[in-house]
Amino acid sequence: MKTPSKVSKSPSTSKGPKESGLTGAQYVAVAKSTAQLGSSIADYAAEAERTEQVKAQSLRDMHVSNNDVQIAHYKLTERKDELSVERMKEENARQAADNSHQRWMTSHESREETAKILREKLKQGIITEQELLILQNLYAPASDK
Repeated sequence: MKTPSKVSKSPSTSKGPKESGLTGAQYVAVAKSTAQLGSSIADYAAEAERTEQVKAQSLRDMHVSNNDVQIAHYKLTERKDELSVERMKEENARQAADNSHQRWMTSHESREETAKILREKLKQGIITEQELLILQNLYAPASDK
């Protein structure tokens, strides 16, 4: 077998504990720090997940609240419309009552005037039989002024 004429020693990539310059206590401290870092990263990930869950729940609550507001607004608008219709009905009923009263007043005044004219004719003795029947059928007020 041939022997190599020149054997090169390649530098070793793994250094032993004596070559690294770290003591056992330092290795323990690095291990503890690494464990704390891992724990902190896990805590951060858990907190980030919890934050996302809270954010998602807040968005759901906000949508529910917004829906509640929209429903309340719809009900309010509906009630306002109902009240508006009721108000218009009441206004129409009042107007009809006013018109009816005005017709009655006009009719009453007309009867009073007709009765007054016919009584005057009766006093003068120039009333006809038909006018006398009309006078008897008309409303006669309690006092003649």
